[in-house]
Amino acid sequence: MTKLAKYLKFYKAQIIFGPIFKLIETILELCCPILVAKIIDYGVANADTGFILKYGLIVVLLNIIGFGFAIACQKCASVTSVGVATKIREDMYRKINSFSHAEIDKFGTSSMLTRLTNDVFQIELMVSILIRVAIRCPCLLIGSIILSMGINLKLSLVFLVVIPILTIILIMFTKKTMPFYKLVRQRLDVVSRITRENLSGVRVVRAFNHQEEERERFHEANEKLVKTSISVSQISALLNPLIFLIVDFAIIAILWFGGIEVNVGGLSQGELIAFCNYMVTLSNALITTSRIYVNFVQSTASAHRINEVLDTSPSIEFKDKRLNITKDENNPILEFRGVGFSYNAKETDPERMFIKNLTFSLMPNETLGIIGSTGSGKTTIANLITRFYDCNVGEILLYGKNIKDYPLKQLRDIVSITQQRSTLFSGTLRENMQIRKSNATDEEIISALKTSQAWDFVKDFPNTLDYKIMAGGKNVSGGQMQRLTIARSLIGEPKLLILDDSASALDFLTDLNLRKALKKDLNCATIIISQRTTTIKNADLIIVLDHGDVVGMGNHQDLMKDCTVYRETYISQTQREE
Repeated sequence: MTKLAKYLKFYKAQIIFGPIFKLIETILELCCPILVAKIIDYGVANADTGFILKYGLIVVLLNIIGFGFAIACQKCASVTSVGVATKIREDMYRKINSFSHAEIDKFGTSSMLTRLTNDVFQIELMVSILIRVAIRCPCLLIGSIILSMGINLKLSLVFLVVIPILTIILIMFTKKTMPFYKLVRQRLDVVSRITRENLSGVRVVRAFNHQEEERERFHEANEKLVKTSISVSQISALLNPLIFLIVDFAIIAILWFGGIEVNVGGLSQGELIAFCNYMVTLSNALITTSRIYVNFVQSTASAHRINEVLDTSPSIEFKDKRLNITKDENNPILEFRGVGFSYNAKETDPERMFIKNLTFSLMPNETLGIIGSTGSGKTTIANLITRFYDCNVGEILLYGKNIKDYPLKQLRDIVSITQQRSTLFSGTLRENMQIRKSNATDEEIISALKTSQAWDFVKDFPNTLDYKIMAGGKNVSGGQMQRLTIARSLIGEPKLLILDDSASALDFLTDLNLRKALKKDLNCATIIISQRTTTIKNADLIIVLDHGDVVGMGNHQDLMKDCTVYRETYISQTQREE
């Protein structure tokens, strides 16, 4: 929790004046029982209406003034809590966007969403409570004890007996509930993950008639969350009744011993009522304190989860200074030199790596084809070039410089990728096309759409480039989405274009026309990743992968002679197509 205290420095005025306003309200509240005692002892006892009206008006005035200070404190608390939560969200969002795929895989999307929403809200609630209540409760406790001691020292001993007992109870409940709140957050992550999977994969679930199994999986996770929440709620629910029970016994003791003092003349009736009022005030302060404890326990668990994200350093660090690069048509644009990669970032044994000792070079305007079975490492190579992951050993050079020396923006300007899973965002088609280059003109967009074979259907869209795309591209087909995402990658004149199995939903004729258009219209090196040999057969260099191992490298003719895997794949596919 202390790590998040740095966000409070932006609201110093609110943090100072908010508690001061609350302190003034608390002092005014503590004065009221004494005034009421005087009304009873002097006004009511002597039937002095003027005295009653005078002091009654003072009590009302004090409550009105206290109400004004309470509103001012609430304003300070609201500004601070909402502001702190906003800054934490911004920092978390910025941090999450700096993560490589390794950190995203570690936390999981659902968990990060829960931390960004529910956990931050818990901190927001705690900041508000601290400003509004943190100084009020101690003041009420201390003030009630001091004022009661001023009324009658012997009777105030009841307070000194009750407070240690209640403090011990609060500490015991805190220790008992702390682990449960952490567990609740973890199980909420699981429920969020299952919900997200079902909503994003609802078509697959329905296609395989798997609704009942998914409903059962959600029910099981939800039941675990419910049971944990009920367990902690049951423990917490005992706290208030237990405090009230002890306070009630204390009030009975005050009335019993106070009544004796009234009979012997050591205490007036008004003072006895004031004593009872201070006891009730004390009990309310302790109950509020217990709620603060519960919120503090929950907030501590949330703060720990937030700090896990904020304290995680990205495994991939990008430089800030742009590199001066020399574009030479006679030198490779891309080189892999003994590259080895494992999803375990600490792995250094080449034999245990997923990608092993990969070496090749790609010249400007050349085309590299990468083919292999599912899980052979094709997409991993694309992820290494774009630095979604970093290689464990070896180095990757872009224009003769290690890609680790490039700032992110410069690297993304040079390298453009269309990923295996096509994604479009809600908004107009133009806005989607301008993601890579924000100031792309309509002419640039239309040119890219023509090259990607998308203009034939886009021109028939209502409002063409102003056509509204639904979230996830739900209102376009799979083949249309692939062509649109390819067009998006072409905008901005990249020098290295990566197409990661991005034509899998296209028919053979459209695929052929796309490859011809790319060859004709583009002035850049291209990497085509595919499982179709027909898609990559005309590439200048073809790499054949099998479970991370390079089993063949060369052009189509060479591989047909020397690479059994490629030859068998080509023959089986061409025969099937025929």
